[in-house]
Amino acid sequence: MKKSGSKQQIKILNLLEKEDLGLTISQIAKKIKLNRNSTAKYLEGMAEKGLIYKIEKGPTSKLFYPARKSKAFEDRNIYSVTFYQFLHSVLFKKYFNDQKIAREIGLEMAKNGAAQLYSKQFNSMELSFENITQLAALAVEITYPIANVKAEVKLDPLSNDSFFLEIQNCICDGNKEFKSICEIQAGLLKGVIDEFISPLHVQVEEIECKCDNFPSCKYRIAKSMSKG
Repeated sequence: MKKSGSKQQIKILNLLEKEDLGLTISQIAKKIKLNRNSTAKYLEGMAEKGLIYKIEKGPTSKLFYPARKSKAFEDRNIYSVTFYQFLHSVLFKKYFNDQKIAREIGLEMAKNGAAQLYSKQFNSMELSFENITQLAALAVEITYPIANVKAEVKLDPLSNDSFFLEIQNCICDGNKEFKSICEIQAGLLKGVIDEFISPLHVQVEEIECKCDNFPSCKYRIAKSMSKG
């Protein structure tokens, strides 16, 4: 590697050691006074070699940390998933087998403040069904602020009035005891989206679940004129 490359790597390593909350590509580029594309190449190469730690929260959203943070994040992920499951089992134990009630819990969460919580991320944006895809993915990641829980939106090739939301590493963790977590999430998604596109409404259906041996949890979100 050229000396200039080594110097840039050292700058990046020293910079990340001082930033406990992680930095984006743009933030790092500005601090080391290098263009964004070159900075991104250094960061990706360093992450591949294990010199630094990268968390991807979306196709264009990445945070970089010193390598020593990786173990801490892994431990935190395990703890957080276990904590959410424990909290769920205490609060919603009697609803494990009642999908309707679980969804109603999610709807009530949306009505009682969750929708407003998410709205802060989109306060300058006029939302419609056609541009809520980002909102749906963000709602999942705000609900479960755990590094390896990722939400991805995919358009429905057969309809302009629906799209798919796929959640990797869902908190249900493929355990049927926690299936109601997915139903609460369905109700929460519907409640939040309905709030933003009213008087229009959506239908939210979980079409794949880790609890049923699928690799991820997947929802179909479709436009609906009714409130059901």
